[in-house]
Amino acid sequence: MINENLRQNTVTRLKVYSFLAEIFLQEPSPTRWPEQRQALAELLKEQGENQGLSESPGNIIPEDLTTTVAKLRQEFYDCFFVPMSKSYVPPFESALQNFVPGKRKPFGPLNSSEGNHVAKCYGAVGFNPWELNLFAPLREIRLPDHIGFELAFMARLCFSENEAWKSGQLEKVRQWQNLEKQFLNDHLQQFLTYFALAMEEKAPGFYARAARAAQQWVVSDYQDLAEGVLIA
Repeated sequence: MINENLRQNTVTRLKVYSFLAEIFLQEPSPTRWPEQRQALAELLKEQGENQGLSESPGNIIPEDLTTTVAKLRQEFYDCFFVPMSKSYVPPFESALQNFVPGKRKPFGPLNSSEGNHVAKCYGAVGFNPWELNLFAPLREIRLPDHIGFELAFMARLCFSENEAWKSGQLEKVRQWQNLEKQFLNDHLQQFLTYFALAMEEKAPGFYARAARAAQQWVVSDYQDLAEGVLIA
């Protein structure tokens, strides 16, 4: 008999990873951003932070929403797609290894060994990030270690874990959790630490808050997995 509370924890983890991945994989839209802002505000509140993002979507004036989303789209482009922008942070694990705030050339080369290992992790479970619902230009960037791809990969692992829970296969649950723990340890924990630092230095706005929320979520999730509190 499965522990339904533990299974629901996995469902929650799946939803959080999917939500965080979506922020970095899709440009802001008037239909999605109000809910994203509220979800981010709730996550930050759970983490003990007050970031002033808690306005209910129903209280947002349409004219203000249009203006805000237009500004946020520009922030999205400047942060992740315009290397000449002062706000630019390459959202790739390989470029952010050993990031040091204030360094004259803070970013490393792309397509490093980290990216190759990430690709192998994807291949081991049949995960293809370019099949996700993506902002169109991301389909042309064939680098596997994008922050959104790695978060979406964790969502995929949580989905598979949940399927194992539903079928009562506890040994499979443990196997999926071991893969999750290993990927967090090998990649996302360090990557998100550097990513959040870089965002705070280069572009202290909505995406910096999202990066910090993701970083804190990953640290907490890894701790739970390492301590074995998510398994019966």
